Amino acid sequence: MPPKTALLCTIAFCLILLSCHKSDSSSQGNPVNNSYLASCRSYATDYLQIDSLRYDANHHLIRLDQYVKDNSNGNQIDDSLNFVFTYAGNGSLPTGYEYAHEQAGQYETHQLTYDGQNRIVKDTGVNGSGYVTYFAYPGDKIVATVSFDGSVDGSQIDTLTVSGGNVTQEKVYINESGSWNKQGDVAFGHVAGANPGYKAEIAGSLGPLLYILQVNGFGGYSDYISKSLTNKVTGTAEGLPGAGINYTVGVDATGRISSITPAGAPAGTKMVFTYY
Repeated sequence: MPPKTALLCTIAFCLILLSCHKSDSSSQGNPVNNSYLASCRSYATDYLQIDSLRYDANHHLIRLDQYVKDNSNGNQIDDSLNFVFTYAGNGSLPTGYEYAHEQAGQYETHQLTYDGQNRIVKDTGVNGSGYVTYFAYPGDKIVATVSFDGSVDGSQIDTLTVSGGNVTQEKVYINESGSWNKQGDVAFGHVAGANPGYKAEIAGSLGPLLYILQVNGFGGYSDYISKSLTNKVTGTAEGLPGAGINYTVGVDATGRISSITPAGAPAGTKMVFTYY
């Protein structure tokens, strides 16, 4: 089961690292990206995180890996999470995935369930951990309710508001001893440039699942739902300044988003994207 190591990583790490970027203000990037995201490298002063995605010949997502390296240890991998998706026959949607957190000795098979619109509605751990996530789609919302061990205590409700094809708001609640406590309430603005992680076939089916897996994993880049890249974050969350954060982006020669770099952050802090 995914660990509760980064319940607010989109708010705390992604939103901070994703939301104060300054690189090349001459372009916001092309609004259409025909490439598939291969990796996102998140550089900080003391560590590097790598999020790696792999696809089959039909561009079906078959693997998501997260790696963390302590900068003091050179190229040594200090921690990793692996999600290997399984498909039945020629199906276009995975029926489940194999989860591995080798350093913690955690391994679990997960079963995935979809509704009639091919949207993810349930992620169930089948090895007895009790882990389950329910996804619901009321109105313009995506609501993910996560129980890490089958109980209410410690569970999480994450609500995303989607408008114009982009996630414009996020609210996170955690159950602590029977009481639901708000952990974050933030709003997002967007630029015209295409979100590196966006693909329509993924956003409409697996996007919410990938978001939850990364938010409750090591964090990193977790938006596989929005069409456009975030350029403004406001609201309340741990580590988010009261006035919010703005950012600009770096683009490559084809207009794809190539990097995002926090303004005012220590030198070298940035996210770098590569594509297939």
